[in-house]
Amino acid sequence: MRSIILFLVYIIICILSIPFHLVLLIVRLINRRAAAVFSQKVVWLAFRLCMLLSGCKREIVGREKVPRDTAVMYAANHRGFYDIILMYTAVPNQTVFISKKELKKFVCIAQWMYFLNCLFMDRGNIKQNLETILKAIELVKNNYSVYISPEGTRNATDELLPFHEGSMKIATKGKVPIVPVVFTGTEEILEKHLPWIHSGKIRIEFGDPIYPDQLDKEDQKHLGEYTRNIIQDMYNKAKEIEA
Repeated sequence: MRSIILFLVYIIICILSIPFHLVLLIVRLINRRAAAVFSQKVVWLAFRLCMLLSGCKREIVGREKVPRDTAVMYAANHRGFYDIILMYTAVPNQTVFISKKELKKFVCIAQWMYFLNCLFMDRGNIKQNLETILKAIELVKNNYSVYISPEGTRNATDELLPFHEGSMKIATKGKVPIVPVVFTGTEEILEKHLPWIHSGKIRIEFGDPIYPDQLDKEDQKHLGEYTRNIIQDMYNKAKEIEA
C-alpha cells in the first residue's frame, strides 16, 4: 500500500512541479544560487513527506560537527535509495549531489537535480567522470558542499567497498574538509523488499571533519583508503549500538 501511495504522490508532485520549473528556469538565468537554494527547500519538503508516508523514523547523529563556515565534501557509504532521501533532509548547508547518470531518466527528479546543480557519473566513462570531478571542484570553490559515495555503487554488506581515490580530489583540489557520513538501515526500507516499501528506522551519522592538508604524507597519498577506514569504523560502532 505504501508503494502505491508514494507512486501516486510522485505523479502529483511531477504535475505540481511544472510551474515551479518554468519559473526556476528564469530565476536560474539571473541568480543560479538562488534557484538552487529554493530547489533544495522544495526537495527537503518532498523527501520529508516521502519519509512520513514510508513510515520511516530517522535518527540524525553528529550534524553539529559539520563546519558551517566553509563548503565540505561529504563522503558516505551507500546502502540503498533511501540514503539520498535521508541525506537531503539532514544536510545543514547548500549541497550538490553526485549521482549515477541513470537518474537522468526519471521525470521530475532529473529536473530538480538540474536546478540543484547536481552532477552525474557514468561508471564506464573515465573521461566523463574526470570532467564531473573537475566540475565538483569548481562548485566547492564557489561554496557549494558536494556529496559523493566513493564506493561507486550500492553495497548493503557490512564491509565497505574500496573508495575511488579520484573522488578525493574534490577535497584536496577544492581545499575543503571531508565529512565522513554513515548510513545504517536504509536498505531495509526498499532494496530488501522490492518493489514494496516497508517502514523502519534509518540512521545517519556525521563524523569529525577530515582536513587533508593536516594529515601526514602517507595518508594524503591514500586519502580514499584513510577515509574509508574511518567510515568503516563508524559503521561498525553504529551496528554495535543497534545490536
